[in-house]
Amino acid sequence: MARTKSPKSEIERVQERALDALAQLGGSTTSEDDILFEGQKFILPATLGGDLRQAIRLLERKHAEEEKEFAFSHQFKYRPLDGAVATGNVIKDLFGMTLGKAIQTFFGEDPPKLIDVAVGVDETVQAPWGAMEVPGLPGLTLYLDSAVDAELGQVFQLHGEGPRKYRFIIDGLFKAIEVELARNSIYRGKAITGQPKPNFLDLSSVNPATVVYSDDVLAQLTAEVWTPIRKADQLADLGEPGKRTVIFEGPYGTGKTLGAYLTALEAVEAGWTFLMVRPGRDDLESALATARMYQPAVIFTEDIGTQASEGSAEHMARMLDLFDGLDTKGLRLITVLTTNNVETLHPGMLRPGRLDAVISIAGLDLPGVRKLAHVVFGERKLAKDIDWDKVFLANEGYTPAFIREGFGRVIRYQLARGDSSTVTTDDLVHAANGLRAQYDLMVNAAAPKDRDPSFKELVVGAVEEAASGLALVVSDDDITFKVVPGQHDSKHYESARR
Repeated sequence: MARTKSPKSEIERVQERALDALAQLGGSTTSEDDILFEGQKFILPATLGGDLRQAIRLLERKHAEEEKEFAFSHQFKYRPLDGAVATGNVIKDLFGMTLGKAIQTFFGEDPPKLIDVAVGVDETVQAPWGAMEVPGLPGLTLYLDSAVDAELGQVFQLHGEGPRKYRFIIDGLFKAIEVELARNSIYRGKAITGQPKPNFLDLSSVNPATVVYSDDVLAQLTAEVWTPIRKADQLADLGEPGKRTVIFEGPYGTGKTLGAYLTALEAVEAGWTFLMVRPGRDDLESALATARMYQPAVIFTEDIGTQASEGSAEHMARMLDLFDGLDTKGLRLITVLTTNNVETLHPGMLRPGRLDAVISIAGLDLPGVRKLAHVVFGERKLAKDIDWDKVFLANEGYTPAFIREGFGRVIRYQLARGDSSTVTTDDLVHAANGLRAQYDLMVNAAAPKDRDPSFKELVVGAVEEAASGLALVVSDDDITFKVVPGQHDSKHYESARR
């Protein structure tokens, strides 16, 4: 009695459809060694002439080849954790599950891994890592790993081994993961930090309506930074390059960092990636590589003066090479640098072609002071007859941070006169004047102090005075001198030698 074949379960049918879809995506309908594969059918070459023995031998040879161990590997130009999340998503979408795999090591069994991956502010998902099986493909082991790309640094790599017959399915899996990364990367279009394993920036507290710049600064920020983000396609059509470098310069407390967060909002709104490179914590070269991966992108780094000053020629040369070495073809990358001491920058950083704009973010103009007051106090608390010229004069020289601090002290002056319901001109002026001594102390503390001459400088001065016919040779470790022909004076020489 013939045995009836048991019906396939729903899970088996899902796996079969998923594997067939991956095989077709991987190109299974192709000719190889005179055998044509079309789905589950084999079309044998006509040259066999109906010889079943030859057909059987050919199929047996093909079967043996298909069962041989096959090694495969593919690198994805995305950061490793991004690739892990995408792989997990593809496997779950196709099969409804992911299967980790334990690996035997010298130290015992290494269990399958699911790792927590940040995909947003205070938001994580679990993704597979290490060894993994694919449902319905016995004998196949995938390894989710990282590799080093010569230009981009750490990238995601998927490799493994299994029977050769799975090659079309594996190719299809690679393509499906590439599509998932292109559509749903966890980093592209987000605001992140510049380290190789980025964290996400919380922009929820940034409110553009409360940010105040002078009219001139606001116009420059809009034209030089935000418009190239908002109108990238139009500018490209007009022949404008997609690569730009801008410097925000100005003293502490003027709003350079705030400008970065406003730029981050603009970038995310437009679908651009924003990278914040934190001094002393993130590597600029690695962040530039991440920006190229996830472009269009804005990369922001503070205190460039500490990195690009003339004091470190070797480091400066490397930084200039970073900017010049970028392949600008098809590149959409805006680099924003800040400095508190623009005069210390290496001249090579400032030449046209390397730098597109310098935006000086300094104190507020009178309209800016007035707008900031309305932001801080609101229309209802400000007296109608405020003398804004007088208020502006009282805040002369202050950075926006100092002006805001003065506005914060107004309540005490209101209470001192017995009325906290309305802010008057005198309240604003007295609060500003109350900050003047503190501001002057800060400015004077920041100014370079006269210092006593070093021992080396004293010796050099003495030698120069005593030996008018000698040429000094000063190094880091020693001071020597040589006689200038025709000018040697033995009396001066003896004096200098002593």
